[in-house]
Amino acid sequence: MNNIDGFDFSKSSLPKLDFDTSAITRQFAQQQEAMNASLNAISEHNRKKDAALFETAEASVAQKELLKQQLVEVKEQNQFLKDNYTTLKELYEMTKKEAASSAKDAKVNRVFGWVSFSVGTLIGVAGVVVGIII
Repeated sequence: MNNIDGFDFSKSSLPKLDFDTSAITRQFAQQQEAMNASLNAISEHNRKKDAALFETAEASVAQKELLKQQLVEVKEQNQFLKDNYTTLKELYEMTKKEAASSAKDAKVNRVFGWVSFSVGTLIGVAGVVVGIII
C-alpha cells in the first residue's frame, strides 16, 4: 500500500510543524477557570436557595401545626360558647315564664286584695251598723 499509481510514499515525509501551543493552553485554562468560577457561583447560589426553601418549608410545616392546634382550641371555645348560649337561652326562657307567671299572680293577688278589702270594709260597716242598732 505504499504505492498508489506508481508513487512511492515510503520516502516522502511531511514537514514537521512546530507550533507554540502554550498561549492557547493558557487561554483554555483561563476559560476553564472562568467557567468553573461561574459554575461554583451558580452552585453556591442554588445551595443557598435550596437552604432558604428548606427553612421556609420547615417554618410552613411548623406554622401549619400551630394553626391546627389553634383550630382545635377555637373549636373547643366555640363549643363552650355554644353551651353557654344554650344555657343562657334556657335561663332567659325560664325567667320569661316566671315573669309572666308572676304578672299573672300579681293580678290575682291585686284582685284578691281588693276583694278582701271590700269584704273587710263591709264587715266593718256591718259591725258598726249592728253596734248602733243593738
